[in-house]
Amino acid sequence: MLPDDLDATPLDPETPRAVENSGAETTLPTVLVPEQPARDPFWGYSDLALVVGLLIASVAILIAGVGAFALVYRNLRSDPTPLLLPTQFALYLFVYLSFWADFKLRYNKPVFTSLGWRQPNVNLIACAVGGVILAFAISALASVLHTPKIDSPFDKLASSTFSTVVFGIMAVAIGPLFEELFFRGFIQPLLSRSFGTLAGILLTAVLFGSLHAPEYSWAWQYALAVSLAGAAFGWLRARTNSIIPSTVMHACFNAVSVAALAYKHTDI
Repeated sequence: MLPDDLDATPLDPETPRAVENSGAETTLPTVLVPEQPARDPFWGYSDLALVVGLLIASVAILIAGVGAFALVYRNLRSDPTPLLLPTQFALYLFVYLSFWADFKLRYNKPVFTSLGWRQPNVNLIACAVGGVILAFAISALASVLHTPKIDSPFDKLASSTFSTVVFGIMAVAIGPLFEELFFRGFIQPLLSRSFGTLAGILLTAVLFGSLHAPEYSWAWQYALAVSLAGAAFGWLRARTNSIIPSTVMHACFNAVSVAALAYKHTDI
């Protein structure tokens, strides 16, 4: 039996089929094929490979640029800290350009709305408070795990008031936005479509923690802590179908770390 929404009428077994004037050929009913729903998300693993490839090329360009600066300014060879912030800004710019090259040129789709930048149905103040609570909870877990004390590159950025302010802006405003675009906006929906929502959240969180591990000398405690935070961001993104709440939570999570870092380097 044909589906109800198909524009065709079932034939009665006793009713003769309509024939053409020649009488030699029967006319079969036209069957309409239902339109397939749009794929969500619309991108696939070829797009993931393209974006990652563009980012790898971007990192190679940044490394070459840093090396060129080091040749001109010899003091940067021993302490490249002043280049960390400009390099981060440049990397985030390359992230956006990679998405634009893929989404706009291949699909004629906007970057931000495609990656989940849409009005959420959740209280953003609650998300902000949740980010602060999550930061303290992760810090408590780090103490239980006897996380080693490691001087990250960000400790050197707090050597002056100006660098601390610039780092704070990057860590609280710019960094969370582009990290959420890439991880929870781009990768998580793709993995969730392939393996299910929970697996997509966890796999993205592990990747998120692993890519942050070099900042902390590959200490597994830090990688685990960042992965758990990433899982919380991912859960919020899946629940609200928007990256705005997870970006707000991520920003407030980072704000606690920036405040602790600034306090650590004060003379109080």
